Amino acid sequence: MGLRTRVAAAFAVLSLTVAGSVSLATYVVASWYLVSQRESAALTRAVLDSRAAGAALEAGASPGQALAQIPSVGSSQPMLRLEGTWYTAGVTIQPDEIPQSLVSTTQGATQRTNVGGDPFYIAAIPVGSALYVEVFPLRDLDTILVWGGWTSVVLTLLAGALGAVLGATAVGRLLRPVRRLGVAAQRIASGELATRIDLTGDRDLDPIAESFNDMAEAVETRIARERRFSGNVSHELRSPVTAALGTAELLESRSDRLPEREAGLVTVLSQQVRRMAQVLLDLLEISRIGSDDPPLWESADIQALCREVLQQRGIDPTILTGVHPVIRTDARRFERIIGNLVDNAQSHGGGITSVTVAAEGAQVMIRVDDSGPGVDEAIRERLFEPFARGSTAHRTSGAGLGLAIAREQAQVLGGTLRVESAPTGGARFVVALPDVGEDE
Repeated sequence: MGLRTRVAAAFAVLSLTVAGSVSLATYVVASWYLVSQRESAALTRAVLDSRAAGAALEAGASPGQALAQIPSVGSSQPMLRLEGTWYTAGVTIQPDEIPQSLVSTTQGATQRTNVGGDPFYIAAIPVGSALYVEVFPLRDLDTILVWGGWTSVVLTLLAGALGAVLGATAVGRLLRPVRRLGVAAQRIASGELATRIDLTGDRDLDPIAESFNDMAEAVETRIARERRFSGNVSHELRSPVTAALGTAELLESRSDRLPEREAGLVTVLSQQVRRMAQVLLDLLEISRIGSDDPPLWESADIQALCREVLQQRGIDPTILTGVHPVIRTDARRFERIIGNLVDNAQSHGGGITSVTVAAEGAQVMIRVDDSGPGVDEAIRERLFEPFARGSTAHRTSGAGLGLAIAREQAQVLGGTLRVESAPTGGARFVVALPDVGEDE
């Protein structure tokens, strides 16, 4: 469960516990009070009625006349037992339904009992040689207590539901600033280094937002400084490297006039100077990505761009298959991405085997497969870091900047670049771009 669900559940349990405890205590105290009051009032009335009946009997009245003198209050049933014979003024219960412990009492007794499923309170009081019994129905009190109990249960459940709602609402308000931090962090991770969090005036949350903004500012400044340093160094080295490359190419063009040993040294020198020149160009491109070189958006046929990249490198375009999606993108950056992937497959992956273009949902997928040994899963993500190369067993002479440039360019276009295993056993590089049509 998420934090919001856990907090809501905790509030619900706490509310249920508190409300249940209060309801239970209230119900127990209220029921005890009502029952004791009803029984006390019933016993008081039974004592008064027994005195009235005893006085009538002593005055020579018959049992029926004695019962008739007892005032009728509520639904109680007075009864007299004289010389084994029962006399009653009502028909609520029959004399034989009275518990025997009350019939045989000589000191007077009371008892709660159920007759026919209904609760009664019965008081038995000796009156001279007779026994006065009065029966008080408790059904109305029992009904009140049942309704009160169910009302307490319903109110407890409502309190639990209200606690869950309050908990979810409270944690939602607490998590709102955290979500803002998360969204801002994701935007920074995606390359939007200028992202900042607005201050709301909350003295508890604003320090966190200020700390986050300071961190984002430091990250942006450091990355900008590193890019400037890389760009400046590459730019300063470009002129001497170009001069060295020209000299090396001149010497290489005349290597047939040199001794074999010197000619070999000139060839190696030319190869290394060309490699250094390519590294400098890649460093300059990395330093410009996402800074002062915004994308130039235009509608482009993705498969046509892929075919052009293949033809520029002298690769048979029949290896290109799939659909012809037309999306808004930066054609120059896209060709750079596919070009780097094709060059990587040709130079380090044993040769390119296929390029597939597919439209999947809201994305356009370009898959570039090679016939190489593949990429170990443990180093797949590290492969896109600058100057990172494959495993030692299959390492080539590349500088390790092409894939880093390809991923940076893909992120600028709002897409992703990943590597996985191809069905044929080699490596498969997958470019996923948002399918933004011409009309958007």
